[in-house]
Amino acid sequence: MASGSHFNIVPSWNIEDYKKLKYKLDTHKDNEDNQRYIDAGHNKDSLTLYNYFEPNKMPTSIIYIKSQFPSLKNISVAINLFKPGQYMPIHYDRFTAYKKHHNIPKGSDICRHMVMLEDHEEGQMLQIGKQINTGWEAGSVYKWNNSDIHTFYNLSTKDRYAVQVTGTY
Repeated sequence: MASGSHFNIVPSWNIEDYKKLKYKLDTHKDNEDNQRYIDAGHNKDSLTLYNYFEPNKMPTSIIYIKSQFPSLKNISVAINLFKPGQYMPIHYDRFTAYKKHHNIPKGSDICRHMVMLEDHEEGQMLQIGKQINTGWEAGSVYKWNNSDIHTFYNLSTKDRYAVQVTGTY
């Protein structure tokens, strides 16, 4: 499946199960990327998101979501929450913890899928490469590879919840 590709799965989850999780405030892991944005005038507190990672107890619907990716191996999931005003620097994923946890050899192709748990709100944008994605519905899935730059912006007035599915082919 090509980078930046998009497909849909049938939503089969209760968003309230995701809203009540105990998320951890996080930042992008590359301090140079973060500092470049801060030096350009971006607010450090905006360059954040909230994450909820395995092995924390996941909502039961995660089993269904994982089942929608039968060709992926070494699947790992995380849940992302972007509050209004939060965004990431444009970056590519290094997958450091994922590679270590799954013993993935250096140079392996790793991909990430973002499953949108709710419909798009005006001001929410997912950029993969040069493509800006908006207008999604709950169940929309967007994919990128480890070498693809991407970012997410929440310039809306609503929280954005998504499940991040990482794996290898």
